[in-house]
Amino acid sequence: MVRSLLLVLLFSVTAAAWEITIAFTNDLHAYPDRLRSFASVLNEADLVLDAGDTWEDTHRLTGAREAWATMEAMAHLGYDAMVLGNHETYLGPRLLGELIAAAPFPVLATNLQTDLPTQRWALVEARGVRVLLLGVLWDLALVWPGWALLDPLQSVRAALADAPAYDLFVLLAHVEFARLEALARALPECALVISGHNHRFLAEPVWVGDVPIVQAGHRGQAVGVVRLTEAGLATYELIRAPAGESGAWEDAADRVEHSVGVVPRS
Repeated sequence: MVRSLLLVLLFSVTAAAWEITIAFTNDLHAYPDRLRSFASVLNEADLVLDAGDTWEDTHRLTGAREAWATMEAMAHLGYDAMVLGNHETYLGPRLLGELIAAAPFPVLATNLQTDLPTQRWALVEARGVRVLLLGVLWDLALVWPGWALLDPLQSVRAALADAPAYDLFVLLAHVEFARLEALARALPECALVISGHNHRFLAEPVWVGDVPIVQAGHRGQAVGVVRLTEAGLATYELIRAPAGESGAWEDAADRVEHSVGVVPRS
């Protein structure tokens, strides 16, 4: 009898322990070739996510061809979800709607009311862990007729109340950093914030209470890899693009070579 109880307890502890790896990109700005250079890293992750400004680059006057090429590269590499960024809206409702409809992964816009085929949330499973993904954006230069940009925090709270049961909540946020930190502070239940919009190469996460915020530069500069366990964020790594891939758009502040290991806490 005692042995049976011990076996039950051991099984329960083992079943409760989990670990998942999330790879992410942000602010790719329609550079599918740079994305493909990270194929081996992305293929090893349990989930692959993106934090927006992925399909368009105003500085290069990109259009439909680059947007489709980037979306198709993401599909080939097995992305699980992305959030819209402000640059996606520059493509216009028609092209953007076609891209979202064709993407084999959810495109999130938790706080944007439109007739686009976006989703408020996505529930994905990784190694038996139910991961709830929400995605918010802000700072839209273009709000097309019929669109409404809602308060990110209120929208996230409403989505959390409506969403199905989950084990882990991850937020994709294409939001300027001061607003992002306030959002993380108001959502202590969030396990991880994957951010975009600011083009920051965060060699270490920014902690807001117990909520880590991560970001991987811009234009294929790096891919982020996060390992989460039931205890929280275990490791965080930024993997640089191969030599010659990152381009002349980097500045001195971007030249942080490689960050990996147990995440420090203040």
